[in-house]
Amino acid sequence: MSSDLTPVPSRQLVDDSPEFSNEPPHFSHPRIPEDIRVPWGIGDLVFFIVFAVVATFVIGLLVVGAFVAFGVKITALEQAGRDQALVSIVAQVIIDFALLGYLALQIRLKFREPFWQTIGWRKLDSGIIPRSFAYAGLVFAGVVISFLVDAASNLHPPKGNLPIDAIYQDRLSAFLFLLMAVLLAPLVEETIFRGYIYPAIAKSWGVVVSVLITGALFGLLHGFQLGGALWQIALLVIVGIIFTWIRATARTVMASYCMHVGYNSFLFVGFLVSTHFLRTIPGH
Repeated sequence: MSSDLTPVPSRQLVDDSPEFSNEPPHFSHPRIPEDIRVPWGIGDLVFFIVFAVVATFVIGLLVVGAFVAFGVKITALEQAGRDQALVSIVAQVIIDFALLGYLALQIRLKFREPFWQTIGWRKLDSGIIPRSFAYAGLVFAGVVISFLVDAASNLHPPKGNLPIDAIYQDRLSAFLFLLMAVLLAPLVEETIFRGYIYPAIAKSWGVVVSVLITGALFGLLHGFQLGGALWQIALLVIVGIIFTWIRATARTVMASYCMHVGYNSFLFVGFLVSTHFLRTIPGH
């Protein structure tokens, strides 16, 4: 007697399911929490770091070469100005997509798993609270953290201009950088830090250790933008730890992403207001 309820192999269920799912992928480590059961490990993380360093160098050279080919003088790129700022922004956008592309290809081709689901982008389990309210609450929490960090930073302001200030050369470069900070940076940084780095360390050395290490890396890797200002770097380390703790608690990158968007959005709005909507760029 035939039946239409023929069991489907589990492999097919994984392949045919949408990549953005509320269910984490299942791997062969039953004692490890589901949200950090990822197929990559510390060795893969090391290779990714090497790729990121090489890609940053090569893409930077290619972007500079492209600007020179279109008539921009090398001397203009060596001095703080609009051309240098645009090179930095364009290079950073390309680097961001290159890093995401590397991770997507690795997860799809090497591990044969869906990218977004496997790297931790799942719907937030908000319990009895409507999910939209939970998302809004996380964004608002990011705004509050950003306000507190800004206030704390003003207690010990850095001496002189910071390297990141070189981006704000005119209305165009400032606006492009601010857009990138809100629309692209949270997506890329949360995918890399809380989606890729956090679970790789957590499944090897534990959640607490990974929260601290991932948060510290997040703050320290922003140090070059702050010119080595120790107080500001320390504050960003704390922010990184908070973001990672939220991701670990909620068991989804979506939680830390929402908080990150709120954090950067406060800085975006604050800069617009302080410059009268980019009419007065600081130092120019």
